[in-house]
Amino acid sequence: MRWTVLSGGAALLAAAGLLSACAGSASTTSPNNVAMAPISFNEIPGWSNDKHAEALAAFRKSCPRLSVSADTRISTDGGERVVTAGEWREICAQASAVRPGDERGARQFFEKNFRPLVVQEPANFTGYFEPELRGSRAPSRLFTVPVYRRPPDLSDKPYFTRAEIEQGALKGKGLEIVWVQDPVALYEAQVQGSARVHLAEGGTLNLGFDGSNNRPYTAIGNVLVEMGVMKRDAVTWPAIRDWLKRHPPQGRDVMRRNERYIFFKDTRTVALTGSQGVPLTAQRSLAVDPAFTPYGTPIWIETTRPVAGKPGATEPYRRLMIAQDSGTAIKGPARGDVFFGSTAQAADWAGRMVSGGRAIVLVPNKG
Repeated sequence: MRWTVLSGGAALLAAAGLLSACAGSASTTSPNNVAMAPISFNEIPGWSNDKHAEALAAFRKSCPRLSVSADTRISTDGGERVVTAGEWREICAQASAVRPGDERGARQFFEKNFRPLVVQEPANFTGYFEPELRGSRAPSRLFTVPVYRRPPDLSDKPYFTRAEIEQGALKGKGLEIVWVQDPVALYEAQVQGSARVHLAEGGTLNLGFDGSNNRPYTAIGNVLVEMGVMKRDAVTWPAIRDWLKRHPPQGRDVMRRNERYIFFKDTRTVALTGSQGVPLTAQRSLAVDPAFTPYGTPIWIETTRPVAGKPGATEPYRRLMIAQDSGTAIKGPARGDVFFGSTAQAADWAGRMVSGGRAIVLVPNKG
């Protein structure tokens, strides 16, 4: 789960505003009327070349949830229809019969159990990732930046601002989970809504979203443009991160212009978990708007991805994804946020990806 940013990567990811939002909508919400058009699998560019076994492995992670879920509604070319838990159980039983790594069997599974429908509106794709930080269970000269858990007096009303919290408003209340080294990396984690902390004592700590201070969100990419230190077409999260690190005092003040502050909890899990409650798979899990697309739905995306090491360059990005996450900034039937993983390359892709394209939803063909 994530919270929100705004611009390019959707701009931090969106203009740095990294882009996600920690929110999970009920998959039982009835979708609005969405124009959909049938297409054959043979007409989908790149379909035959994808690694379907990877997508099937990600889909299997959703099966325990799908098999016990309430009936869900999904948009189709006929308006919408209900997909029952029983129907998902039948599909998942067939998925489990395919041997891991069997590309041919995986492709046949999707072609047999689903029919592809093209969403009849332009798609908008961004990306997100899981930041990695260095930290310690105890403060030191190296690890000075506290990460706070949800305060017990937090309510729906506006709480302390980011500046007030960073200046010590919560100090001494026993709310520190861990101390990290890099305030910019922590800010990045707060925008993403999760992080993995490599502890000096050994091992890792996985942080998950546990509420905000209910203050307004401000995309700091826009702040830097207003300051005249960046041009709007040059705003990406890698560029913002670099500027913040090169100008520590100013960077602190810029980050504080975004009053929203995120609190974390120790998720005690090994892998990042999405809104569906299942572990996410790098480059196979997609955050969607569950008001239109139920969790667990396979979605083929046709878009472009930034080319590593080549600012401004893009390359075709076509693959089968599984709807397993959501975000408050992810709205509409053709809106998708690609989970890229937790590597430096994932951060670069996510920080620069804002692409159009086409979304093709795979709808269960029975029922």
